[in-house]
Amino acid sequence: MSDVYYTGNGIYDYLTNSANKDDFFWTSGHLWLLVYGDDLGPKVLTVASGNRLDANTTAEERAAAHVACQITQGTNIPVNFVRFGPDKHVETVRYCEPGMKCIPEITSEELKNRFARYGLKMNDIMTHKSINDRSSSPFHDWQRKNMGDSVVVADIDLVRYRNNVPVEIIELKRSYIELERWEPYRQDYKNFILLSKLSHARGLQFYIVYNKRVKTPFFDDVSRLKIFEFDDRLQQPCRMAGYRTIGQFAESTAGERSRI
Repeated sequence: MSDVYYTGNGIYDYLTNSANKDDFFWTSGHLWLLVYGDDLGPKVLTVASGNRLDANTTAEERAAAHVACQITQGTNIPVNFVRFGPDKHVETVRYCEPGMKCIPEITSEELKNRFARYGLKMNDIMTHKSINDRSSSPFHDWQRKNMGDSVVVADIDLVRYRNNVPVEIIELKRSYIELERWEPYRQDYKNFILLSKLSHARGLQFYIVYNKRVKTPFFDDVSRLKIFEFDDRLQQPCRMAGYRTIGQFAESTAGERSRI
């Protein structure tokens, strides 16, 4: 059942086998880095993990928690950890935040109260399910039902490092539209603004990277990428930064212009 939550990504596949693999961090499977906030900005960065509640903490969970702390270092944005059962509705979870000596099991209602303490203003208007490949899990279903449409939430798709220090947060987008015609959708701007605010709070850059998905035969064409820089502090926050080959993207920062 749980395998339907992740169907792969051509950029991840390329980076996995790249000499530059250690310059990037991403989650997969039942693990997410989720930013929660509102129009004012991010309120908390959550490591959400689908795993047995009685399982020991995994290396992947610890790595994601470490990255979350790096991303928020020097900011006033807190980090928490939520583990949920991957194959059933969320009734209880394991929950942890800095300062706690253990990872207690708490109820769904208590989890909602914990998020409310971060300043998230929730309502009872259930949000629609996203079409994103990795947006489905019992926890995402819980989130849509319990937080409502006043809370903005965004996944962190990819983090680029230089000398073991994060320098970019990257949103990955793909569809069947040709590169030259695709532009970031206005309905996604709330998410982009949230990720931009998180990035700039830490002094990072935020980019949107697009590749075309081919229907027949079905595959991600990542040979050529379209790059957008997004800065919520500007009157026109989104600008096209150029095209890159996947090799160029892996070897240098997303903002460096290309002549291809």
